[in-house]
Amino acid sequence: MSDFSSLAPPGSRILAVDDQRENLDLLETILEAEGYRVTRAQDGAEGLRSVEAEAPDCIILDVMMPRMDGFEVCRRLKGNQRSHFIPVLMLTALSEVEHKVRGLDAGADDFLNKPILREELLMRVRSLVRIKRLRDELDTTDTIIVSMVQALESKDPLTGGHSQRVAANAVRLATRLNLAPERRELIAKSAFLHDIGKIGLPDHLLWPDGPLSRHQVAAFRRHAEMGEQILAPFLSFAGIRALVRHHHERLDGSGYPDRLAGHDFTVETEVVALANQFDELCCAYPASREAPLAGLREAAEGGAFHGDLVEEFLAAAPIRPEGPSAPPLPDELTPPSVPRPKGTLLLCGGFSGHAGYLQALLADAGHSVEEAAELDALDSAIERVRPDLLLLDATSGNGTGYSLCRRLKDRAQTEFLPVILMTPPLEREDRQRCAASGADDYLPLPLHRLELLARIQSLLRLRLYFRNLEEHQSVILALAAALEAKDPYTRGHSERVGLLAARLAREMALPEEQASLLKMAGQLHDVGKIGIPDSLLNKPDRLTDEEFLQVMTHPSRGELICRPLKTVQAVLPIIRHHHERFDGSGYPDHLRGMDIPLGARILALADAYDALTSKRSYRRHLSCEEALALLVRETAAGLWDPQMTASLLQMVRRDLGG
Repeated sequence: MSDFSSLAPPGSRILAVDDQRENLDLLETILEAEGYRVTRAQDGAEGLRSVEAEAPDCIILDVMMPRMDGFEVCRRLKGNQRSHFIPVLMLTALSEVEHKVRGLDAGADDFLNKPILREELLMRVRSLVRIKRLRDELDTTDTIIVSMVQALESKDPLTGGHSQRVAANAVRLATRLNLAPERRELIAKSAFLHDIGKIGLPDHLLWPDGPLSRHQVAAFRRHAEMGEQILAPFLSFAGIRALVRHHHERLDGSGYPDRLAGHDFTVETEVVALANQFDELCCAYPASREAPLAGLREAAEGGAFHGDLVEEFLAAAPIRPEGPSAPPLPDELTPPSVPRPKGTLLLCGGFSGHAGYLQALLADAGHSVEEAAELDALDSAIERVRPDLLLLDATSGNGTGYSLCRRLKDRAQTEFLPVILMTPPLEREDRQRCAASGADDYLPLPLHRLELLARIQSLLRLRLYFRNLEEHQSVILALAAALEAKDPYTRGHSERVGLLAARLAREMALPEEQASLLKMAGQLHDVGKIGIPDSLLNKPDRLTDEEFLQVMTHPSRGELICRPLKTVQAVLPIIRHHHERFDGSGYPDHLRGMDIPLGARILALADAYDALTSKRSYRRHLSCEEALALLVRETAAGLWDPQMTASLLQMVRRDLGG
């Protein structure tokens, strides 16, 4: 995963939009000297066409242009799904406060005062490009979940597309009710995720041959709670988890798992529950157009739903599961507006007597504000407050703020804590001191309110994206663990394979980065089995040729599930090729020898060893020595890389004390 310091590499593309040629020349000269690629546009319309042709990493946009001013260009960029997350830096005069207010309203990410100063330009652009690169790496919730949910539903053609239809119909009702955009977004995502807990249920509960027993019904109903548990560790799912848990609740308290009723049965909960119930009725009565309608009305008459809401739902012409494909995902499942996050800010220093004003200003903007009045108390304050951003008075302590900032940036615990240096009016050498300190931004005193708030929002957004990147990278691992947990024979297998593969990489003196990669690959290598029926995975007898061919699809299915996830691109070849064999007898591509990726060869051997030493439904487990002896014979027969087998032998026997 990337860190903050590597997110603005040379080659990042900047689009400069200005009707003054001399301004474009200046921007191009400064930015290209730093390794950026600069594309020029001489008016707003040309700038929009350039973005459509190739999305840049940042747009520098002049406010005052003929025909289409910068505010309108920014508004169009931020209103377009494809350009929504491209950061916009607006050029404005310091005195034009109205311009900055209008720019914020239009969605601008930051401002640059005229006349342009080189150090300020580079600092602003670097910060915004880092945000863009983080956002590009960030796996959205939708990308991760779409892959997993669709793979789960692909097992049953009768219910395929269920989650997409529920999301689409829930949004239709929410729109008809004129709910606010943020409520529609919450409903759309919750509706699409509502069945994610079913990943942890065995197939015989999801697609039974006959009626479920009382105990089986209780086990099936756990999927609502399991869905919430899968999403629980992730802060960005906070508003969604409750709706996922409660999509089977009913107005009269007859639902599950919490028997909500009355006011606890919220509008959002009822919208998702209605859409889900309608689609389930459609799947239960595929030949009847009237039965689902009658079923909803009957449920309302019995007290399960509000009758007027049922009629609104039916008036919205809900989608039925009878088309050739699932409906497109609702717009509410596309990226929401660029967040303007609030955070915990730590102030350190006297700020030339402006500390009280600064605290009040930031609190009024919705931030939580803490203070460390003395520089020598900063470390303990950071440990106590755990701030999202530090505002540091560079002038405090006879200018030691600069060196203190450098020390924070050089320490692993605080290197990613955004720091804004508050400085006196800057001369050229002062700007160089700021750059050398490692500060993420700097602002001269006395303060300019809008400029300060814009800088804080920009850096808080960077902090938010970085945290989300770490968080979302874990989402698919949690889903893979939930998938594996439903089978007592394979529970813990993927984690063990990842740990063993990482140890084997270290045994072979490979870089630590490769070992970490193999640990992740191990956790994900069998995720493609989500699309394979449990009856085949756990069949006690020999598989037929046709059944084995179906099981053989799981490596390519796993690659397909993970392919949209930017943070796991490096492990895709390992996932796809972990069943290749050294002699070319493996699958899916029959690679042989050194054509098999190194990581895949290591993981394949670790996978085989763990499978041999673990009990399975179709055979007993082998002892460690028995497994090693079998792998040695198979290596002699050509299945495994001899060098890796030798390393595994040495490592395991050392563990055994042999």
